[in-house]
Amino acid sequence: MGRKLANLVITFLILVLLSETVFAHDYHVLSSDFHEINETNSCSEKIVYNISYSGWNDSPDKTISLLSKLSEEPLSVPLDISQTRIENSTRIISSFGERKIGSKNAAEASLFIKNEMENAGLHVSFDNFSVRVRTRNFNYWNVSGANVVGVKEGNVLKDEIILVTAHYDSRILVPPKSGLRGFFDSRVKRPYFWPVWSDTYVCESANGTGADDNAGGVACMLELAKALQNKSLNRTIYFIAFSGEESNLLGSQAWVEAHPELKDNIVAVVNLDCVGNEPLCVCYLPQYAWLKDIFENEARNSGVRIQSALIERGDHEIFWENHIPAVVLCHHNYKSHDNFHKLSDTVDNIDFSVIRNASTLAARSVIYLADPDENQAPLVNVSNPEISEASFELIYNVSDPESTVEVFFDNQSLGNLRSGRTFSLPVGGHTIKVLATDRYGNRGTESINVVNKEKQSRSSEPPHQEIECSENEVTYVIGYPENYMDSNRTLYYYLDDFGPLDPENLFVLTPGSHNLKIWFENENGTLFMENKTSDFRKYSMERVQVDNPFMDRRNPLIFVSGVVAILAAFAFYGKWIIKRFSDPKVSKDEKK
Repeated sequence: MGRKLANLVITFLILVLLSETVFAHDYHVLSSDFHEINETNSCSEKIVYNISYSGWNDSPDKTISLLSKLSEEPLSVPLDISQTRIENSTRIISSFGERKIGSKNAAEASLFIKNEMENAGLHVSFDNFSVRVRTRNFNYWNVSGANVVGVKEGNVLKDEIILVTAHYDSRILVPPKSGLRGFFDSRVKRPYFWPVWSDTYVCESANGTGADDNAGGVACMLELAKALQNKSLNRTIYFIAFSGEESNLLGSQAWVEAHPELKDNIVAVVNLDCVGNEPLCVCYLPQYAWLKDIFENEARNSGVRIQSALIERGDHEIFWENHIPAVVLCHHNYKSHDNFHKLSDTVDNIDFSVIRNASTLAARSVIYLADPDENQAPLVNVSNPEISEASFELIYNVSDPESTVEVFFDNQSLGNLRSGRTFSLPVGGHTIKVLATDRYGNRGTESINVVNKEKQSRSSEPPHQEIECSENEVTYVIGYPENYMDSNRTLYYYLDDFGPLDPENLFVLTPGSHNLKIWFENENGTLFMENKTSDFRKYSMERVQVDNPFMDRRNPLIFVSGVVAILAAFAFYGKWIIKRFSDPKVSKDEKK
């Protein structure tokens, strides 16, 4: 009986270890557990979540924003954009090979980028950083990297900053062989950080070029700097080549943390990542739609064909996490990018005319941002509400009706909430802020303080927002698998007892402990919860999993169960061996 129990425990351990592969998911960026570092700094950590939409990471056809199909007229832009220079820069950066953070190849690439920025007339410096990360085998990895920063100082509005960014590091991932043979293949290493959910493996011997991801993006940024070299602009422009994007955005995180004094001065961020093929796509958040609109308008004026979509992963996420408007210009929606993180990501698979178009579009958009026709911020007025039964009506007015609005509750972004909505409050004092941004990036804001002394009542009618059922899990979804929900039910939810919030809201979630309550209204209008309440702790760049401990990336169950299984096996077999050796009936040959 004891031996069977030990065998069962060992079998359980193997299944738990293999569950990492079973529940793996594709990620453009490695999500790491390196919060030992972040505990010593003050940079806030947040992430975007979408309650209702599912499947965006599985198919590029499932983007939920409007596609912008623009005219194919020839370009007529008075900018010196050279496709030859773009191709030369891409080939040189690619020639350094795989440019992992901290590697010799990355250092050589950074020197080339610095030299090109200086040739474009920028004030250039290295922004060095060091981090300590925990690896999958419970060791620690000390890694150093360098961001290359070039500054073009503005005139009248020189304290206001536009960022143009692109990462210059690269990584090649190759799938392992199937079965245990591939699992123990010494040539194939698991991803750097622990714990990481990924169904791809790092091949240490791979010498990929990372041409599209992202030598072409860096070349695009450098060409933009050269095109703007002799133009006088009012706002200051920072051109930043980030390192460590492929390792959980280490470079962009380090830069934002090192420059808190610049945070409120950054008007917008334009990130260039994989721009070497069509279709070009500008990805954004709804609260930053004004920035996406600039790209769509400039694309229409210049004849560049682009699409628009919600969400994409990359260095711009760090700015989203810090409430800084950002978009990314790219062509891939992960699985639609055939050469993504593969040895085939070479210059032979790049269309340099597309990078030229991306450079033209980015240059026109940055000029629009850096030389605004107006610099008057929209006026915002928030009415001081009366609180009744723990509820209040959010009323605000904005002087510019075309401004994009973002609402904050206790420094928690709730996205674009319309005026006139009624919300419930948790007990205590709270701050409500409304931020309005016009089409030039000018921002106006007003905050009010409210105090609620009553407990909430759930008798109010929920907003009628229908959700679709789906079996696909999504990186940016808080909550529960969609098969819990019927399509004919109305869903609404409370985050930290504030709500009801719309299911399709996209917003930035601050780090720390949170509570999510999901409510339903059935066909008869009856409200019920079905135990859909979750308590979780949010970490930067991390997807939240609930109701499934094997999907919890920070759950110590794997390690603890492994230790218990090993101890149980030793205890049982050790006792059995001692018993056999002490048994006089056992022959010497059997003991041997």
